[in-house]
Amino acid sequence: MRKLNYLFGALALGVGVLVGTVGVSLMTNSSSPVSFISKLRGQDKIQTVSGTVSGPLATPPSTEPPQVGLDDSGTEDEKLAQQVIADYKQDIGIFFGAWKSTDMETFRQRLAKAYTGDLFEKHAHRAEEYLVQGIGLEVSKIVFDQVDVESVSENAATLRVDYRYTARDYNLTDRTAVGEEHEQIVQARVNLVKQNSRWLITGESTIQ
Repeated sequence: MRKLNYLFGALALGVGVLVGTVGVSLMTNSSSPVSFISKLRGQDKIQTVSGTVSGPLATPPSTEPPQVGLDDSGTEDEKLAQQVIADYKQDIGIFFGAWKSTDMETFRQRLAKAYTGDLFEKHAHRAEEYLVQGIGLEVSKIVFDQVDVESVSENAATLRVDYRYTARDYNLTDRTAVGEEHEQIVQARVNLVKQNSRWLITGESTIQ
C-alpha cells in the first residue's frame, strides 16, 4: 500500500512539473496569444534566433550605395530618391520606437511622424490591443538588405524594400524585454507621400 502511495505521489509530482513547464512556456513563447511578435505582421516570415537582445536600436551602415532605380543623369531625381530612402528608413525606426509608448496618445503622436492616412489608423488600432495589456516591442537591430525606388515624383513615391529586424516582446510596466529573441523578415512594396518636407508612409503591401 505504501509503495502504491509513493507511485501516486511521483505521478502527481510529474504532472505538476509538466503543467508548470507548459505554463512558463506559454508566458515566454512568441507564439502565445499574448505575444506581440507573432502578430505584428502576420504575413511576414518569422524565425527564432539564438542569443539575447542587447544594445540600442541600430541600423548598421551599408557599404553599398542604395539602389534608386533611376537614370544617373537625373541629378535632381537622384537627390529626391535618396531623400525618400533616408526618410523611409527613419520612419521605420520611429515606428518601432513608438512601440515602447506606455499609452495610446503617446503612441499616436510618435507614429504620426512616420505614417499617415488609413495605414496610420490601422497601426494605431492594432497597437491599442497590446498597449492596454502592457505589451510593447523592443527592436535591437534593423538591417535594410534592399531599398529600391520604383517611382518618385514631387509628392509621391513607391519603394520596393527588403529588411529584417531582431526583436522581443517588451513589458511596458517593468520596461524590460521578455520572451525569445526573433528575427523577422519584411518584404514589401511601400507607398509614401511628402508632407511638410518629410516623406511619410501611407501604404504597405507584403510581397510573397
